[in-house]
Amino acid sequence: MTHSAPDAASGSSPSLPPCINEENGCHVLVVDDERAVRRFASRVLQQDGHTVHEAADGAEALELMEQSTVPIELVVSDIIMPRLNGVELMKALAVTRPDIPVILISAYAPGELANMGVAAPCGVVPKPFPAERLLEEVRRCLSKRG
Repeated sequence: MTHSAPDAASGSSPSLPPCINEENGCHVLVVDDERAVRRFASRVLQQDGHTVHEAADGAEALELMEQSTVPIELVVSDIIMPRLNGVELMKALAVTRPDIPVILISAYAPGELANMGVAAPCGVVPKPFPAERLLEEVRRCLSKRG
């Protein structure tokens, strides 16, 4: 599922680094098996000027990225999901698309993630999260690109 960004005049952040489609922000893939969380994150990112694509789990995310010509520039993924979880997705992307930063959404504390052997993602957003916390991580990770 794809959602277009609002009109460029609607207040997308000027602090975002240029993306492939500068007029509509970046192409962000939101991956979460909880529809409500996925929709919330998508809405927040759309309101910030991004084009958002959605997947219900890591396997669907990889399929979307393999079958699509959409230039995904950032992935925001939950960790605990059926079929292919967020850590497995991040590992797969590290091999196939190491240029794409990954932000993990988790109810686990960052220390717990490290103890679980989770390699350092670009960012971690603790659940539940306010809109501004998600946007802070997205902006920080996008500013590290290229």
